[in-house]
Amino acid sequence: MSGNKQIEVTIAGQPYRFAIAPENEAALLEAVALVDEQMMRMKAGAAAKGVERVAVMAAISIASDLLAMRRKQVEDGAIPVDAIRARIQELNDRADEALRQYAHVGTAVQNEPI
Repeated sequence: MSGNKQIEVTIAGQPYRFAIAPENEAALLEAVALVDEQMMRMKAGAAAKGVERVAVMAAISIASDLLAMRRKQVEDGAIPVDAIRARIQELNDRADEALRQYAHVGTAVQNEPI
């Protein structure tokens, strides 16, 4: 684990720290952006705004998307490459927007324990 680096991310306004291999950093950041975007969407539409409830709702939404893609793959008998590329582009666009919206978060507070 000596090759791992510490990455601090923010999801739904909460900081999280991960130890990750450098080659996996981009994938982690992409996943964080997806989870953050889903949690913020769920939080905005949820009557109860508890973090755990929002996290579960976001996880169910993400899992539902994944299962729908798997079902489509089974039905089509092939990997839906174009659909996956389109979804990745959509997620990247959302991640970029989320990063723009939260670019200021965490910049004012440095070296604060989590």
